[in-house]
Amino acid sequence: MAALIAGTILPVRAEDSYVKRGTPQHQGRLWSEEAECTVPVKEGGRLVFRADLGSVSVRPGASDRLQCSVHLTVYAASEAEARNTFSHYELIARRGDNGGAYLTGRLPSEKRQRRSLSVSFDLQVPAKFNLDLETQGGGVEVTQLEGELRAVTAGGDIHTGDVKGPVRVETAGGAIDLGNMGQRVEAHTAGGGIHVGDVRGDATLETSGGEIVAGMVQGTLRAETAGGDIVLRGASGPIYAETAGGQIQLGQCGANVRAETAGGSIHVDAARGRVEAETAGGGIDLMQLMSGVRAESAAGPIVAQINASRGTFVPSSLETSVGDIHVFLAPDLPLTIDAVIEEATGHQIKSDFPLSLRGEPGGFMVGTVEGRGALQGGGHELKIHTVMGSIEIRRLDAAALAKMKQSEDAFWRRWQERWQERQRHLNEVGRMINEREREKQQQHDNDDDNDQ
Repeated sequence: MAALIAGTILPVRAEDSYVKRGTPQHQGRLWSEEAECTVPVKEGGRLVFRADLGSVSVRPGASDRLQCSVHLTVYAASEAEARNTFSHYELIARRGDNGGAYLTGRLPSEKRQRRSLSVSFDLQVPAKFNLDLETQGGGVEVTQLEGELRAVTAGGDIHTGDVKGPVRVETAGGAIDLGNMGQRVEAHTAGGGIHVGDVRGDATLETSGGEIVAGMVQGTLRAETAGGDIVLRGASGPIYAETAGGQIQLGQCGANVRAETAGGSIHVDAARGRVEAETAGGGIDLMQLMSGVRAESAAGPIVAQINASRGTFVPSSLETSVGDIHVFLAPDLPLTIDAVIEEATGHQIKSDFPLSLRGEPGGFMVGTVEGRGALQGGGHELKIHTVMGSIEIRRLDAAALAKMKQSEDAFWRRWQERWQERQRHLNEVGRMINEREREKQQQHDNDDDNDQ
């Protein structure tokens, strides 16, 4: 084990951990101290990092060692006061099991009223490494990793580039911004948005306040927010999306879908499984449905395009209290239509398919209008119900398909442009961090030369 003691270089063997604490420097009342450490590690090892305050940034480095730079700052009236504050902050670096490392920074509990102290860690580890990071106050950034990642902070943002291993990240207050994930991912925040690239595994994304945006997920996708939009490029497995206030936009869905919002619209590009969509206030657009559907809106129109076959279609329903309902059906789909308008004044049922209508033929009457018909010999029932609105049932043709596809493509092009801009921003942040580290290393080398 190697402990870092202020102003001290501990003599150690080359194969052991190397640690160093610098001397306080000042600019006015701001005092700073730099510390360094090196721990021999092996690819595939694990870093266990624990800090009671401070941000941490991790990037790829040498394949045989952990290198860390620790920056401490404090506002103090004198050098003696600054030294006293720094001396109470304990830093420990040592080898771990199986080629791993252990790094911790803490302030004794009786000194924790000194909240003017701030700490930041800049770490370099082998690209093929596993990270277990915890800080009680500060952001977490991992530029790139070919291993597992666990990161927990009690207050701060979490940012990563691409990570090949499974990921679990959690913050009690901050945004989560992740790159492409090579395996499953779990992301939880008590306040902030969540952004994730493509995921080669299951994804669980939860926030108490903020939007959720994700790329393609090769597995099950669960997204929940207490307030914000949900935009998901799609998933091969089942999708569950719920927001207490915001829109839900889903792309290609390979299995069953459940989307629920207390206030906002719902849009689905395509779904192979059954779709359940429910909103307390907003429209619902469901395209390329290959199975059944249950869609309910308390106030808003519904559009549904059903491309199912006899073997895939199951009993379905479309219902809104206030709004029109437009249904596009494959011409060869056998089903039974049951359409109802409760308050028909000024509203009517229009259909490209033969229906038996009950009510005034023109559709302008006080009371209920009903339409029922068996298409292609009949089959499972499709219930279409609105209290105040019209119902249109149209034959799905090439022109209608092309128009819908054009609208979907335009949305996802805009989404892709925003995502690429985000990636460029993260790359620029990584470049700036690397440049800063090179400058610090160059200054350190120059100082060593001057000392000699």
